[in-house]
Amino acid sequence: MKKQYRFLTMGALMGLLLTGVMPQAQAQDLDGTQFGGAEVNNGDVYEVVYGIKAAQKAEQGEINMKGGEAQNLFGGLVFNKETAVADKNIVNINGGKVHFAVIGGQAQGNNVEASGNRVNISGGEIGYKDFGYYSAVGGFANTYNENSEVHADNNIVKVTGGIINAGITGGYILGNHNAHFVTGTANENIVLIGGNAEVSGNVYAANADFRGTNINAEMARNEIIISGNADISNANLYGYADENSTDIKTKAYANTLTIDGWRGNVQSVNNFDTVKFENLDWQDNEIIMDIADGEHSKLNAAHIEADHIHFNGSDGIDVNDEITLIKADDNKLDVNASEIRSGGFTAGVAAEGDGEAVMENGQLVYKITGLHTAKQTKLVAENRAVAAAFVNQGTDLISDSLDALSRDGSYGVKTFAAMHGNTSKYDVNSDIKINGWSAIAGVGNVAQFNNGNEFSWGVFYENGSGNYRTYNSFNDEFFRGDGSLVYNGGGAAVRYQNAHGVYTEASLRAGMLKSEMSNALSDGTDTYGYESDANYYGAHIGMGQIIPLGKDSSLDVYGKFFHTYTEGDSFTVAGEEFSFDGVASDRLRIGARVNANEADKFSAYYGLAYEYEFNGEAKMRAAGLDAPEQSLKGSSYMAEAGVNYKPSPESPWSIDLNLRGYAGEREGASVSLQASYAF
Repeated sequence: MKKQYRFLTMGALMGLLLTGVMPQAQAQDLDGTQFGGAEVNNGDVYEVVYGIKAAQKAEQGEINMKGGEAQNLFGGLVFNKETAVADKNIVNINGGKVHFAVIGGQAQGNNVEASGNRVNISGGEIGYKDFGYYSAVGGFANTYNENSEVHADNNIVKVTGGIINAGITGGYILGNHNAHFVTGTANENIVLIGGNAEVSGNVYAANADFRGTNINAEMARNEIIISGNADISNANLYGYADENSTDIKTKAYANTLTIDGWRGNVQSVNNFDTVKFENLDWQDNEIIMDIADGEHSKLNAAHIEADHIHFNGSDGIDVNDEITLIKADDNKLDVNASEIRSGGFTAGVAAEGDGEAVMENGQLVYKITGLHTAKQTKLVAENRAVAAAFVNQGTDLISDSLDALSRDGSYGVKTFAAMHGNTSKYDVNSDIKINGWSAIAGVGNVAQFNNGNEFSWGVFYENGSGNYRTYNSFNDEFFRGDGSLVYNGGGAAVRYQNAHGVYTEASLRAGMLKSEMSNALSDGTDTYGYESDANYYGAHIGMGQIIPLGKDSSLDVYGKFFHTYTEGDSFTVAGEEFSFDGVASDRLRIGARVNANEADKFSAYYGLAYEYEFNGEAKMRAAGLDAPEQSLKGSSYMAEAGVNYKPSPESPWSIDLNLRGYAGEREGASVSLQASYAF
């Protein structure tokens, strides 16, 4: 490593001092003034490019390279005998070639800090092959002095494309020559390699390279993340490294390797406190990470986190299947079985289960031991049940319209319209509260025969809209969803009442129910909604008797049966298929209502009712797995009060206002306003 570093120092940094060889791109004067940035484009050839070069503090320098060539790039650079700071500088590369090194921020002095710097590489080529020093460094803090401090914290190197020929370091602290009694930190640095990047050499989240004595270094909470289709088959991964000094006292902890949706080969894996697996693509009996040199990989002290694995989809996963998380080609993988944490997994948005990670034949294998629908999917089935219940409420408005048409004592052709606003909570597995409006408008007729019998009928259009909020969780992360319901339909209703007050009524209806939900489900990265459309059909039949209680009052005792059927539907969420069976609702309501002051301009009524839902079951399959059934079955209780206004016996207008409260399976309240006009 000495030769590697010396060339980095004397080659790359000497280039900063050379003049007349190649031009420098927009180099900043040594006054510390913030510089707007530098660009390298096709056709440009430079020795050294700076975002900012300063005497004491280089901050917020920026380089954007889209093509061309350069020997070295420095987002920010500071040389000083005393304090030197290179913070928050950035280098972006998406094309061209850098022959030696790209450094986000470098500071050299006595008390030195290179923190918060960033290197983003999405294309191009960096470094010579087989050269041996670091091609890309986030933050580089260097001292030659005794009793000095060096800090390279919170730096990021993100490589999503291009070719990196000679390694990467997130945070690099160095003490050279007479750098005795040095204290340094390289904490919370991140190296992310993803996309179609090709990386060779040593990849360090953090590195401490000291040639002095009595050195204290801390390297903690650093992370390397491997994702996408990155090729790291010629790379060695290090959570941290301390080099060259035999007297270095290193405090290293919480350094993590995260495998995020990646699968492939690597030379070796070393010095990580934790190895995590996230967002894996499932393929039975396949290998996630294949290590060429298991003998020289150091994983025996690492915690293997296989207790919250997420697979990107559930297709092909079944009980007793297995996938190899880590394999060594030389069969010398050294993983401490006591450090393996295994447990449940999630797959896509629809499935989850149980698994166990074990060492088997020198490989770390994850075995599926259980599989079922994800807990979060129950919300979708609950929404389906509640959507069906919302359509059911429209039947109440039809029955109420028949009551109101015959209540005002006028006959002939009538037009009628009603609005019904309600807030209702249904006792499914987790309560869902819906706020909504229903409306009905139509034309009908009320006729009285010579024997005192009455017959009324109406045809109508109906509409309803509602909204609700939901709360769901995925891997202990909670998120809120928003849902909406709309139905449109029509139908016909009839009622016959004899002279003794006994009546029979019935209705038929049909329409379309549309349900939309946003942020309903999560895969840990994104949230998803869905849309469902289904036809509905309904009917009701009722019987009752109006019993006179006095000159201007009566008692209405009734029983009514309501049936609604909502057809099944299917849709996909994040590539997972959800399918619903049809939902049938069968409700029986028994009640009594007292009508008072019927001959007055204002007449009142009030009543009580009991209702029982015999059915209301919502069955669903998600990703081919049966979800827990949701049901509206159970008892509800209703209390109501209302007033009817008819300006005069001759007036064609009649207005009815109704208030209701519900308890039991359905909880909530509603208000209805209806107007009718007789021709």
